[in-house]
Amino acid sequence: MFRQFLLYILLLVFITTGFSQEIVVKGHFNTDTVKLGQPIQYHLTARYDRTKQVLFPDSTFSFAPFEYQKKIFFTTQTVNNTSYDSVIYTLSTFEIDSLQWLALPVFQPQQKDCVNFYSQADTVFFKHLVSAMPDSLAINELPLKTNTAYNPVSWLLNYPILLIVGGSLILILLLVWIFFGKKIKRYFTVKRLSQSHVAFLNRFETSVEKLKSSFSPELAETAMAIWKKYMEELSSKPYTKYTSREILEMEKNDLGGPLHSVDRMIYGRIIPDSFDPFHALKEFSQSRFNQKIEEVKHG
Repeated sequence: MFRQFLLYILLLVFITTGFSQEIVVKGHFNTDTVKLGQPIQYHLTARYDRTKQVLFPDSTFSFAPFEYQKKIFFTTQTVNNTSYDSVIYTLSTFEIDSLQWLALPVFQPQQKDCVNFYSQADTVFFKHLVSAMPDSLAINELPLKTNTAYNPVSWLLNYPILLIVGGSLILILLLVWIFFGKKIKRYFTVKRLSQSHVAFLNRFETSVEKLKSSFSPELAETAMAIWKKYMEELSSKPYTKYTSREILEMEKNDLGGPLHSVDRMIYGRIIPDSFDPFHALKEFSQSRFNQKIEEVKHG
C-alpha cells in the first residue's frame, strides 16, 4: 500500500513537471549596467512543443520601468518537434533607481483568453553620471560645462499645418470673392478708369499747350489723336478710325463746331483765333468719363 502511494506521488510530480516545462521562457539583458536614456538590449526566448502557438510582447506591452524602442524577431526554428523563438528588444530607462529588473512573458492563446509564461527576472545596475551634490552650492561653483558651439538642427516642414493653413486661406479667399467679388471688381475698375483719365488729361493738356505756344497743323493733329484714342478706350468705339463727320453721326451731339474748327486747323492750316474747341473736347471727355463711372458703380 505504501509503495503504491509513493508511486502515485512520483507520477503526479512527473506530470506536473512535464506540464510546467511545456513552454520554457528565458530572458536576460546583454549588459549588467545601464545609463539614463541609453539603449539596452533584452533577449527573450521561448522553447515549446511545435503543436503550440506562442505570442511575444509587442510595442503595446508595458515594459516598465523601461521604455520600448524597437525589436528584432528571429525566424522560428523547429528540431525534433520542439520549436524555438527568440526576440531582441531594444529598451531604455529614465528611472534613476540603482537596481532595476525586468521579467517578460510569452502568451499561449486559448479559446477565451491567453496563458502567460514568464521568464526569470533579470536585473541591471543604474550608473549615475552625477554624484550626490550638497543642498546648497554657489552658482559659480556648480560643476557645469559650457558649450557655445553652434549645433545645426535640421529644418522640418510641418506639412499637415501647411495644408490646413493653405486650405483655410483658399476657403477664406473664395468666400470673400463670393460675397464681395462684385464690389472688389468695381473698385479696381473705377481705379483703373480714374488713372487712365488722369493720364489722358496730362497728355492732352500738354499737347494743347505746345500748340498754343507754337501753332502747327501737326501739333493740332497730335492733340486730336490723343483725344480720339482716349475716347476709343473709354467707350470701346473706333474713334481713331472715324472722321469728324462719322463721329458726329455716331454721337449725335453738339461737337460739330469744335470738330470743324480742329479740322480747319489740321487740313486748312488756319491759325485759330481761339483754342476753345480743344477745351470743348476735354469737357466732352470729362462728361463721358463721369457717365462711365456711374455705370460701373451701379452696374
